[in-house]
Amino acid sequence: MLAGNEKSRVDTRHTAMLQGRMRDASGTRPVRVYDLSSKGMLVVSERPPERGAIVDILINGHHVAGQVRWVSGRRFGLRTREHVDVAALVSGRRASKHIAGKKIEPVNDPDAWSPQKLLIAYGVLGVTALATAYLLVTWLIL
Repeated sequence: MLAGNEKSRVDTRHTAMLQGRMRDASGTRPVRVYDLSSKGMLVVSERPPERGAIVDILINGHHVAGQVRWVSGRRFGLRTREHVDVAALVSGRRASKHIAGKKIEPVNDPDAWSPQKLLIAYGVLGVTALATAYLLVTWLIL
């Protein structure tokens, strides 16, 4: 028997073992998806996000976004924001036009930055820090 606002699972769940990359507030890291449906998935990560966190997962060229509903050890359940074309996700082919599983490439993944790009980014950050320190010191002295 279901309690209060619980709903029965009507979506078919598919067992899989897919590798992907997850991005959340604490960074980007590898994950494995073991179970999925059109509305959610069971994900395993070395450092799972907190319950309620919003995450993006890139699997086989498909971008899936959702909210973490539960966490148990290294496993967590993700409720997807949009319906996922499970067959397309598992096979790696493009999603059908009727289902919102979208194939995208990561646009700005700091883990994939070249050393030159990292050097420029840290250089800009350093100059900004020095300028801020200079302004604070001159404001306090004058």
